[in-house]
Amino acid sequence: MSALASLHEVLRDAQLPAGSHLTRVVESEAARIADARIAAAPHRAIDARFEHALRETKARNGGAVIAEFKRASPSLGAFAADRDFDAQLQAYRDGGAAAVSILAEPALFRGAADEVRNAARYGMPRLYKGFVLDERHLDEAASVAQADAVLLIARVLGRHTAAFADAARDRGLEPLVELHELGEIPFARDSGSTLIGINARDLASFAIGAPTADPLREAFPDAVLIRESGLSTPEDARAAFVQGFDAALIGEALMRDNDPVAFLQACRT
Repeated sequence: MSALASLHEVLRDAQLPAGSHLTRVVESEAARIADARIAAAPHRAIDARFEHALRETKARNGGAVIAEFKRASPSLGAFAADRDFDAQLQAYRDGGAAAVSILAEPALFRGAADEVRNAARYGMPRLYKGFVLDERHLDEAASVAQADAVLLIARVLGRHTAAFADAARDRGLEPLVELHELGEIPFARDSGSTLIGINARDLASFAIGAPTADPLREAFPDAVLIRESGLSTPEDARAAFVQGFDAALIGEALMRDNDPVAFLQACRT
């Protein structure tokens, strides 16, 4: 495995806005991972299970949903603290979610890498949803969480995105590269990832925008395109599929809904 940029280099190059939600999370994760003792993950071949599940569900249902388990966020606080993990994951499976995303950041999202691993018993491919800054995050995703895929945020990793994607693949993790603006397309293109997400939420202000699929499809004609954040109803998800996205990542709306099974079933086009 080739050496990655140090934690210091990644933070220096990110040039994050002072006082933003994103900066709070990144600073918290940087402090946590700097003190973490995580064994290096062994080399493991990728089986592309996460990508295959999205493609197969898209072909069958007109679009795939990545159902997210998330108790809290920096902007909302603890909005679903009482949700039972096992009941929610069972509902995601019963509703036909193609895959699951599990928050791994503990301080502001109240997540845990252990929960990514525990979700394996429900059979769906699992995304380690965190703020990857350091190779120890990748080792945590591979060895502790035993995830299938890992989120890489281009807004944070910038020119280091491709190296982190290669290091993820060395550990058997499928990299899902997340964009927040079209100017980040070169970082994602250099990564070689076939899982490309665009987040409607500005990570500095947490305001919601309206990303479109067309420029992403032009840049990544063969990738699975994933719309993230800002999807409050099944109608929103179906609209994203009609617009050209292959999959939608839905968290808060599913965590708040009293019938996530029906919500997920209604997302089918």
